[in-house]
Amino acid sequence: MSDIPHYSPQTESIYRRPLTAARRMLVIYAHPDDEAFGNAGIILAARHAGIEVHYICATRGECGTVDAHYLTTYPDVRALRTAEQMAAADALDLGAVHFLNYRDSNMPGSPDNQNPQALVQAPVGDVATRVATLIDDIKPEFVITFPPYGGYGHPDHIAIHHATLAALAQTTWQVPNLFYSTFSTTLLRAIILLMRVIGRNPRAFGRNGDIDVVRVAEEATPITTTVDCRHVIPAKITAWQCHASQGGGMTRVPRIFWRWFYGNETLTRITPPATGRREVLRFAV
Repeated sequence: MSDIPHYSPQTESIYRRPLTAARRMLVIYAHPDDEAFGNAGIILAARHAGIEVHYICATRGECGTVDAHYLTTYPDVRALRTAEQMAAADALDLGAVHFLNYRDSNMPGSPDNQNPQALVQAPVGDVATRVATLIDDIKPEFVITFPPYGGYGHPDHIAIHHATLAALAQTTWQVPNLFYSTFSTTLLRAIILLMRVIGRNPRAFGRNGDIDVVRVAEEATPITTTVDCRHVIPAKITAWQCHASQGGGMTRVPRIFWRWFYGNETLTRITPPATGRREVLRFAV
């Protein structure tokens, strides 16, 4: 066994206001931008109902692909993506962002994943203990995190999923409502079919050809819960745009179709278990 101690960074909590609201939500993901691209509408709908929302962000996104012009006023990707995250915190009116300060990992097989400071190198129990401390401090009514496959198989997404479940098993505070983020696979399966028709490999999708769209569709957890986000669509798009270096500035859907594409967000209810009938989650008491 190695005598080298595991990397144990300090959590940095950046509060935008005191934690005084009676109702609270905690979103737990891996990177700057996961909260906005994943659940900006849900976060904004919760804020509209007076629910305080905090974000646990496990890394600073150091391994994100960034075009050079975004770095003209930042020393590195870490600083850039931290700034983008805090701009998004303003746009989403988050109560706080809690950076766990692990180093970003990358897709499977990347040398970045061998870095001893990477999230994927951290013992699950160590990450879980730090997440559990925040859960006990925040006492959320709602927790949202990644499903087992992490959406598209990113190792950091999978790691924070396992850490969150381990944290919930050791907290004093019993979270009443646990959800996984999820999505409809109808459009995704149509894209898979189209790619095959035109001779492209759906198992090597994306900028770096490292996303298996077939497996993404297979691993998606079922939709049990929808949240109406129609009233917050402009603010949702503003939050995306804060993460410009990660493509958030691009909104290609014509405004006339916004309500259809952006008007609802979906979840998988884990606790308490779904009844089998799809629910519409309304945050207002």
